[in-house]
Order: sequence, then C-alpha cells, then structure tokens
Amino acid sequence: MRFCRRARDVRIMIEKTKSTIFAVAAIGLLLTPMPAPASETELGEPVRTNLAALPQGDAEVQKLAFDVLMDGSNIGEHVVTLTHRDNGTDVAVDVDIAVTFGPFTLYRYEQENRARWEGGELFAFRSVTNNDGDDYVVEAERTRAGLSVAVNGAEPLVLPQWFPTTYWDKRTVMQEALVATQDGVLKEVEITPAGAETLTVLGREIEARKYEMRGDIDLDLWYDDQDRWVKLAFSFRGNEFEYRLR
Repeated sequence: MRFCRRARDVRIMIEKTKSTIFAVAAIGLLLTPMPAPASETELGEPVRTNLAALPQGDAEVQKLAFDVLMDGSNIGEHVVTLTHRDNGTDVAVDVDIAVTFGPFTLYRYEQENRARWEGGELFAFRSVTNNDGDDYVVEAERTRAGLSVAVNGAEPLVLPQWFPTTYWDKRTVMQEALVATQDGVLKEVEITPAGAETLTVLGREIEARKYEMRGDIDLDLWYDDQDRWVKLAFSFRGNEFEYRLR
C-alpha cells in the first residue's frame, strides 16, 4: 500500500514537472516567437522612433532590471542597460532564465543582445541566444533598403521593418510588426491600449498604461507616465508569467 502511494506521488510529480517544462518554454516563445522561414519581403518605409522623446534621466547609464516570475516563483532575470552618448545610445539586453528541479535544470534560456541606436533609430544589433540547447546568432544592420539580417552565418535577408522585440522603448506599442531578436523573424502584431492601472512598482503605487499585444506574439505591456517600461505579463497553459521591475 505504501509503495502504491509512493508510485502515485512520483507520477504526480512527473506530470507537474512536464507541465512546468512546457509552460516555461513559453518564455522562449515570448522573447522570440516560433521560428518561421525568413523571406525577403517587399520593402516599405521603416517606422521611425525618437530617442530624444524617451526617458533620459540625469545619469548617462540607465538600467531596467526585471525578475521573471512563473506563478509567483522567481525563475530568472531580464536586464536592459541603456548608455546614452553624444552620438547615440548603446542598449544591452541580458536574459538569464532557468527552471530547476532539485539539482537538475529542466529548462534554460540565455540571451545577450547588443544594439546601437543613432539619430533616434536602430542602427545595428547582434544577439547570441541559447534556447535550451538551440543556439542562434543574429547580426543585423540598417541599410537604405531596410534591415539586413543574417542568422547563424547564413546569407542576409532584408526586412522592411526594423523595430526589435526588446520592449524597453514605448514606441513598441506603435508597431504593426517586430523583428524577433533571437532568430531574425519578422512578426506581425496588433497592439491595443487597455487603459490605466494602478501598479505597485519598487514598493510604491504608480499609474501605468496597459497595452495588449496579440498576433504572432501574445502578451501585455505596461509603461508609466515617464514612458518607462515597468511590467510585462502573459499566460500559457494555465501558468502566469510576469516581469517585475526591481
């Protein structure tokens, strides 16, 4: 009888572990949606952004550091560092997510993304990603024709849009397509304002505007009255994921 109960407990534990693996894999889908063959598309006028309109702050270096939570438990971090210079802004994005079970790592996601913005536009970026053993290196650079993107050393393709899936820039919510920084795939999205909400951020209550992104990427974003990215959230297979600013 004791053996039967123990076997039942083991089966329950295995099912919970499998569910956790599938659910946390959604983080990878969020950061860079399911890969699809990139193809050269008809060129269009790129959507422009203006860094001068973004929150600059008094310091030369700004940082947005988020804890990544799954159902309230911390599974990693997502850190954005902006270095403002006279001739542009350097943006570093570092993501480190791991789901463990005892001494075992069930899922790992790591990304280093380095971007250069000049004249209020994305000039180039290079990202290196480990999506639980699947490795990607993306090198992208603006040209007169659009964004030239090469993935894992392949022949570069030109995409008509250039805005990346890094979310720190509130101009994200004005886009109809985003370039996935993991695999260089252009993703179509529809973004709808969802009103103001009161959030607790860094120990105090603030008013933030919520935006719902649907399409090839499904998630919600919040920005405060200074256009600072303060929260991200989405659901997957019954699990709740949240980026919490720290």
